[in-house]
Formats: sequence, C-alpha cells, structure tokens
Amino acid sequence: MSNFRFGRNTPKEIDDSITNITPLNTKNSRNSIWRQFEKFCGERKYVFDGNTSTEKLAFILKDWGYNMKKVDGNDYKEAVIKTMWNGSRNARDAKRRNLQIQPEKRKTSSSILTLEEYNKILKIYNEDTPDGLQKMFFYVAGLELAWRGCEGVNVTIKHFKEESDNCGLPTGRIEYNCIFSKTAQGGSHKLTDSKWLATNTTDPRICPVRLYKKMLSKRGKHITTDRLFLTPNPAWREPSSVGWFKNSPVGRNEMGKWTRTAAEEIGIDIKKKKISNHSLRSTAVSQLAKAGVGEEQLIKITGHANTFSIKPYLQLDGDHHYQMIDKLRANSTAMEESNNKSTNCAPSALVQMSKNIVTTSPSTQTPVNYYNCTIINYNS
Repeated sequence: MSNFRFGRNTPKEIDDSITNITPLNTKNSRNSIWRQFEKFCGERKYVFDGNTSTEKLAFILKDWGYNMKKVDGNDYKEAVIKTMWNGSRNARDAKRRNLQIQPEKRKTSSSILTLEEYNKILKIYNEDTPDGLQKMFFYVAGLELAWRGCEGVNVTIKHFKEESDNCGLPTGRIEYNCIFSKTAQGGSHKLTDSKWLATNTTDPRICPVRLYKKMLSKRGKHITTDRLFLTPNPAWREPSSVGWFKNSPVGRNEMGKWTRTAAEEIGIDIKKKKISNHSLRSTAVSQLAKAGVGEEQLIKITGHANTFSIKPYLQLDGDHHYQMIDKLRANSTAMEESNNKSTNCAPSALVQMSKNIVTTSPSTQTPVNYYNCTIINYNS
C-alpha cells in the first residue's frame, strides 16, 4: 500500500489526461486565456511562490474572474467566461474517465429486484409487530410510489391525504404529495403531480391503504413528531407500555440499511448485486416499462421533469430481454414474408391493376380513378 494518501500524478500527466478529452477549439481558447492570465498577473504584480497562501490565491482568482477583459477593454461574452473557468472541471472529468475504466471504481446504479425476490422480502415481516408493520408498508409504498432511496426518511403524515369524491365520500385512495408540507424530501424538487396509494383487492395482505391506516392507528397520544416512520418501542408488549413506537423518527442510517439487509436475508449476494432502498425505485420503473408503460407515464410516477432522467433506472432482466428479442425476431420474419410475397406477385395481377386505372385527357378535367375507388366530382 502506498504511503501517500493523495495521488502523485505530475502536472504533465494531468494535462495529458485533460488534452485527451478536450476539443481542439477549446484547447486553442484555453491557451489564449492562460496567456492573458499571465499578462493580468504581471499588470497586477501578483507573484506566485511556495509562500503564497490559499487566501491570496482565492483572491487572485476572484479578481481575475470578475475583472477579465478583452484586449480592447470590452467584456467577454458569457460563453467565453464559462470556457475560462472550465479548466478545473476538465481535470475532474479526465479523472472520472480514468476511474470509469476500472470496474471496482465505476459508479453503478442500484440493481432491480425481481418480483420473486420482492415477494420473498414481503413474506419476511409480520405486520402485527412494530418493525414488521413499518417495513411492510415501506416496501409496498416504496415500490408503488417509486420512492427515492432517502425519501422514506423524510416522509411525514402531512404528505398523505385521504381522497374524497364530490360528495365528500372516501374513494379508497390516499393521495401522496410532498407539496402538502412546507418541506420537501431532501435535495429534490417538490412534486408537481400527486401519486396515489390504491386499495389492493387482489392481495389485501399487502394493501398499502390498509397498512397506512394501521400505522396511523398505532401512533400513541405521546407521539408529537409528524414523521411517518418511527423507532419501534422494545417494550411494546408490556401492559404499561406507551405504545408500539417511541416519539422519535427512524434514523437515516438505520433506514438506509433496510432493503440491503432484507435482500441479504432472502439469499441475495449483496457483494455481487448492489441493493439499496433505491432498488425499489429502479424495480418500479423497470417493471412498469416491461409491462408496456410509456416513458411519459413513467415520469408521472417518478416525479422526473423529463424522460431523459429515467434512463438509468431502466434495467433489463432476463425475461424482459427475451421478450424484446422475440419481438425483434418476429418482426424480421414478418418483413421477410412480406418481401417474398411482393417478389412472387404474378404479372397478370399487375396487368389487372393497370386496367383499373382510368385515364382521361387533360381537357376533360375528369378525376382519375385509381383502383376502382368511388369518386365525387365537385366540379360537375
């Protein structure tokens, strides 16, 4: 193991990495910019040496960034200013390109769960226990609402509203939207479109509406936090217990392990397959795409602004891949059969088609009748 914590790449090696990914025009622009920066420092009498403090370096860069001018004294265009400040970004991109070559360093998306794996996870938990009830709802709602990895930590009871019809009667659905609250999930935009938890009549055991209402019923009077997921009370079975849950939300780190731990428990090799809470979101998108749901509908579920953002979530499992290949092969076979039919067309058929074409002289202005179609002459 190296004795140095940081890399030992020389400036030349760094410049070479940047050069490999930089277009020629950008290189020429950057060379011109650095020449101007040297002139700027000479005019300002800035000196760089081993004693130059980071504060002074920061000030010089701010001075240059704000006061840079063209040779004639006019300001640069906005795009040129952006190019001038992209040097450090290109160094970052060059480093990322080098790391992407190494499989162990490459960023990987959370893997999807097969429906079989997902159902096995649901069977682990008993909803008649505090921990089991919360986790069952988390896995059902996390899939059907396509929650982000950390979204469940920030979910509050204010994010849910029971839907009613025009007569004020409940519809059986529960509307979910972070915009109901003054705070949204950390780091993401507030949702503009609501999502719904719908009653599951096929399998009431995993009905999200029923599980949600049961969770609310188990919140004791001592609960003052509006967070939905709470820390289970170890003494919940005791007659003197205050209830199923403590008056404190589940911690971010604790909840972040839920799906990974459950996957390991049902036998998934988590060293070979990256499993996280975000896997529920990836699973939802992939399974809906597999069922034929279009991208415009998918972003209504995920809350993305455009369809480009859901590309990383679309992962093909074996069944999905075979379905696509079968469709491709079936389409190729149909095209081949169609071509064979057209090439084997009898000459007599072509002659008969030509007889069905009625031609007239231009002076009569009578419409030409192709293929014995019924025509109406509006000029007669």
